[in-house]
Amino acid sequence: MTTATTHGAGRTATATTAERPPTAASTAAAERPDATLPLPGWLATGLAIASVATLLTLPFALSAGGLSLTEAVDGYYVQTSVLFAVLGAVILAKRPGHVIGWILVATGAFDTITRLVDLYLLFSLGEVVREVQRGTVTPTFDDFPAQLTAITLFGWTWVPSLTALAIALPLFFPDGRLLSTRWRGVAIFGAIATALLSAPAAVADVIEVPDVIMVTASVLVGLAMLLSLVPLALRFRHSRGTERQQLKWVYFGLAISIPLLVLGVVGYNFGIGGYFSIAPFVILPVTITIAVLRYRLYDIDLVINKTVVFVVLAAFITGVYAVIVVGLGQLLPIGEGNLGLAIAATAVVAVAFEPVRVRVQHWANRLVYGRRATPYEALAAMTARLGDSTDPGAALAEAARLLAEGTGAGQAVIWVAQEGLLVPRASAGQAGLGPEPVARSGPELPALPETDLAQAVRYEGQLVGALSLTKRPGEGVSTADRRLVEELAGQAALLLVNTRLRSRLNDRVEELRGSRRRMLAAQDRARRALERDLHDGAQQELVALKVKLGLARTIATREGATELATQLADTATVADQAVDTLRDVARGIYPPLLESDGLPAALSAQARRADLSVTVLDRAARRYPREVESTAYFCAVEALQNTVRHAGAKNAHIELDGIDSTLTVTVTDDGHGFDADTVYGAGLAHMTDRADAAGGALSVTSRPGHSTTIVLTLPVPTDPISPVRTTEPIPAEVP
Repeated sequence: MTTATTHGAGRTATATTAERPPTAASTAAAERPDATLPLPGWLATGLAIASVATLLTLPFALSAGGLSLTEAVDGYYVQTSVLFAVLGAVILAKRPGHVIGWILVATGAFDTITRLVDLYLLFSLGEVVREVQRGTVTPTFDDFPAQLTAITLFGWTWVPSLTALAIALPLFFPDGRLLSTRWRGVAIFGAIATALLSAPAAVADVIEVPDVIMVTASVLVGLAMLLSLVPLALRFRHSRGTERQQLKWVYFGLAISIPLLVLGVVGYNFGIGGYFSIAPFVILPVTITIAVLRYRLYDIDLVINKTVVFVVLAAFITGVYAVIVVGLGQLLPIGEGNLGLAIAATAVVAVAFEPVRVRVQHWANRLVYGRRATPYEALAAMTARLGDSTDPGAALAEAARLLAEGTGAGQAVIWVAQEGLLVPRASAGQAGLGPEPVARSGPELPALPETDLAQAVRYEGQLVGALSLTKRPGEGVSTADRRLVEELAGQAALLLVNTRLRSRLNDRVEELRGSRRRMLAAQDRARRALERDLHDGAQQELVALKVKLGLARTIATREGATELATQLADTATVADQAVDTLRDVARGIYPPLLESDGLPAALSAQARRADLSVTVLDRAARRYPREVESTAYFCAVEALQNTVRHAGAKNAHIELDGIDSTLTVTVTDDGHGFDADTVYGAGLAHMTDRADAAGGALSVTSRPGHSTTIVLTLPVPTDPISPVRTTEPIPAEVP
């Protein structure tokens, strides 16, 4: 569990990392099991202890032999394989019987035997060893029988120590098995070459061995070493996931150790000591142990990155000093040790260092991370994005993309806490179905499915969200990944808070819009009910009254009551007017024509009754849902009424245009116009409310002395719409 806290601008964001065990998708399930040897673990421990004891005794032996440190290094007394034995025992303690652990122990054990012989010679011969090393004394069996016997019996053990490391290890790394059975011949050849070189090495100090034998044996061992590197290269070429990271560690160790060995040889030949050759005996066992135990295995990318930058910059500084101080000192008549040249070299390095470092870092990033963003670049881009973005949704998507690119994850998800759930609001990476919301209870981060790394994001102590990533199959989470996720979580805390607040606000707005929509729907239902009541009630009663008045007038005329017949005729006329008025009222409340024939027919009927010339053009040529048509109708009618009352227009035009997803209603008149920025009456407010309740938009374009254009855009639900959308009876108009 890792906790990172970021403070700034009056806020505190705390991020907690929870790393779950790798899933089957994120481990190399198809990997072969590591090979083991049925040898007791105490044997490895004992050999490691013996190696350490030998190393601790070495300074006293060197003092007894009178050797200086440089002489000890050049005589290869200091370059011991103690660490191979110790770390091999560590591997076997963690993974009992592991073949690679036994190879390291064998490397150290054989070398320990060689060192024991050296200790015996140093303690028994004293300063004679220095003379032998310098070539001034040639040991003979008559003079040193015991010492030469010890050399003959045990002095050859440096050969298997070397071949265990240089032949066996490449053949069997990393799982302790050969790459395939066809490489068994190389292993056998390596064992034979080891034996062929060990035999002459054992007797070389006692009898004269022909050079051809030593050279031939050495060539065979060298050939076996080269052949053993082939399967190691093939493994790397075809590897993925964990095995590839293991091989990276070994190649990294070799890439550092081989140049150091070369520098050691150069130092020996130039008489300054082969000190550089000591480092490989530390670097190689450490990198091999990390690879086998998989400890912080995925940090190798960061290690390689830093090493490349360091080595290149060191070479740059050395090259500058060599060119200016040595090169110019030779070419110019000012001497090599001139202080001015040293100052010039320092100035050049100081000026060029930062540009060179930036270029080298960029190159190293491309080498290690490929084209994906480095962790630092991802964090910097995230900070800039959060500062510039006004859209939390877009910023979340950008943050998810940066998280995926910076970690090389297969999928990165940003979660927002709301209403007892963790809701995935943005994701980036591999395609497929996104994760489902996860229930949460309490302040702790719940387990997130199919996640390799999950980090809670807190704001002022409250859980506001989480960042999660899923690595590609076979890959693991590195320290750099964890650090980047922690830093991004600190940066994203305020963004997640804003997103959650905006989500709540959107929910409230949607609730209000839904409430207004329900109110308008209820008003429309009330309009239709009132229209039916007027049609079926008062209107029918007035029609019946008119019929009765007509019968009464007929009877009065037949009986000669002329005056009464006239009065009845006048009353029938009033009844006709009342029926017409009531019919107009009913149509204004909710026109039956809109329900039966659609929006164009209803608007055309309304246009015929208007007090100005109105044309209707229908480009949509289809029916829309009742809510959409009623909103469009009443807004258009309201616009016509405003034109009649306020615009002083003579002509108006209504145009309907739409596609499957939207309906657009445009009302244009040739009136005197108004200032749309300052004048916004009740009619326009009512149209705006209706449009907003339906999820649409209303725009008004007008200015004094010019025409007015009102454009209404309404979204259309995606559900298929039938031309007949109601089973309610449609009242027929009474002639």
